[in-house]
Amino acid sequence: MFIYIWQQLFSDVFYFLRCNFAVRVRSLVIVLLSYFYFGFFSLYFVCIFKYSMANPKILVCIDFDKTLIDCNTDVEIKSLLDGKEVPEEIESLSKITKGWTAYMRELFIFMHKNNVSKDDYIRCLTQLPLVPGMQELLNQMHESGDCEIIILSDANSFFVQSILRHNQLNETISKVFTNPAEFDKDGCLQIREFQNQTSCKRCPPNLCKGAVLVTYIAKRMLEGVQFCRTLYIGDGHNDVCAALHLGINDYVFARAGYRLLRCLEKMPAKNVKATIVPWETVKNIRDVLLSS
Repeated sequence: MFIYIWQQLFSDVFYFLRCNFAVRVRSLVIVLLSYFYFGFFSLYFVCIFKYSMANPKILVCIDFDKTLIDCNTDVEIKSLLDGKEVPEEIESLSKITKGWTAYMRELFIFMHKNNVSKDDYIRCLTQLPLVPGMQELLNQMHESGDCEIIILSDANSFFVQSILRHNQLNETISKVFTNPAEFDKDGCLQIREFQNQTSCKRCPPNLCKGAVLVTYIAKRMLEGVQFCRTLYIGDGHNDVCAALHLGINDYVFARAGYRLLRCLEKMPAKNVKATIVPWETVKNIRDVLLSS
């Protein structure tokens, strides 16, 4: 029995040494994490180094506002106030560095006081346009069976899920990481921070997209799913951290004319390992995917 185990172990190690560098690094990370939590023997029987899993997938990470949907939902819903001005003490919160979630919390309370209902939100959200062609692209990726698609967004779960359901994308998206939001018994939309982190100074306290991305990849590897490549599609400054966590085999599709692309272009080339692809239309993304 033990002879078989060691033979299998050396076979797996030999396979590991033949893998490309990115796969080796990811494998070693998961090995170390697993060893810390489970110990060597649990590691071997549960993980078997995870790098040797067949049929690796492509992980597609996509932002929500101005990437999946062609606008900023947090701004668009203010049209439900029918021109009524939001008080300056609330608007000032949006200008505070990293205070956007607190701003939205107070805005939702103000909108509730002005009789904006759940149905009003849904009516507004379902009229907002998606980026042309993005729905078709995501559906094709999902139907291929080669891709797993997740959303990383600083919006909120009610907005995201409402739009996904309306556009029949809720089965296409495997996981949504965003600020939780639900209506209380009085009918007021209440938003909470996704997390409270202080380790990443590049990201707001409520959501570090880079940490979420790395954690998700590690979790899926423990579950038996390996990603051979990550595609990140975004537009804003809060997508920079996730983009910097990508490897040399990965792609970051940064929307032309927006902050993500401007930030990445200003950085030293050594800081950005992934291939940067500016996009104006979904065709720009599709062309790269077809040629890679």
